[in-house]
Amino acid sequence: MSVTLNDFTISYGDLTAVDCFSAVLTSGTIGLLGPNGAGKSSLIKGLLGLVPLSGGSATVLDMDVATDPKGIRQNIGYMPEDDCLIPGLTGIGMVQYAGELSGMGQIDAMQRAHEVLFLTGLEEARYRNVETYSAGMKQRIKLAQALVHDPRLLLLDEPTSGMDPQGRQEMLDLIQNISSHGTMSIILATHILVDVERTCEQVLIMNRGRVLRQDGIEELHGTYGGAYQVRVEGDRERFQADLDSRGCKVSPGSRQSLEVTLPQGGDTDLILESSRATGVQLRKLVSSVQSLEDVFMKLIVEDDEADL
Repeated sequence: MSVTLNDFTISYGDLTAVDCFSAVLTSGTIGLLGPNGAGKSSLIKGLLGLVPLSGGSATVLDMDVATDPKGIRQNIGYMPEDDCLIPGLTGIGMVQYAGELSGMGQIDAMQRAHEVLFLTGLEEARYRNVETYSAGMKQRIKLAQALVHDPRLLLLDEPTSGMDPQGRQEMLDLIQNISSHGTMSIILATHILVDVERTCEQVLIMNRGRVLRQDGIEELHGTYGGAYQVRVEGDRERFQADLDSRGCKVSPGSRQSLEVTLPQGGDTDLILESSRATGVQLRKLVSSVQSLEDVFMKLIVEDDEADL
């Protein structure tokens, strides 16, 4: 297990950013997925001991967040969302400095800095000052400084932020390459769903500081397996009301169709019976293909509606 959280809570005054968060994050590559403001960055900062806990507890690599934050930071690579570069330092100087801060000797840190800058594609720019780097290069140097001390766990906060399409693909390729070696666990926090689908084995979806769902990619795709695209001719409102009475969830679909989710154990006979009862004609009845985005949006909407 990489991370275990029990009622993990972080508050800023009256604002609760992470609300009684309980989860077990195993080794491998895990996507921490949520909309902006969901509490992803606050959760990561709490795990690193950069912000104090308001309640609960957590262990990272068997070290307690409250009592051993320094030990955790020495064993973790952290790539923050915001730029954290020091003007005046070259790329090689920046990464070497990060290595020394992690406890490496000067010579070892320099040698390792050259290695990770080559890995991240910055070998030709390593002697340039970091303030002259483009947005994509700044993301790469942040990844390099997170890797320099060969951590056991890598925390990536919005790693493709501000990058162009080619840069995004190259960054995701790097993350996949690191993950494929199997020696380092990765937690990737992002609101970009395709990044998670591309790189992660497990997904934890959060909203407003709470856990909504934790599962594998394939299992999440099957969350709304009983969903269908339905188009009818006739009294749509009456048809929708009848479906509601039969326990179906109905929402607007694309091209004047309805998205109908059957209750657990139900089959398409419910839709056929409803069409006969309301006198509408079925023009379309096909199973919906549920992408991770579909599941993500439905979970977020359901969570928001639950508090109304």
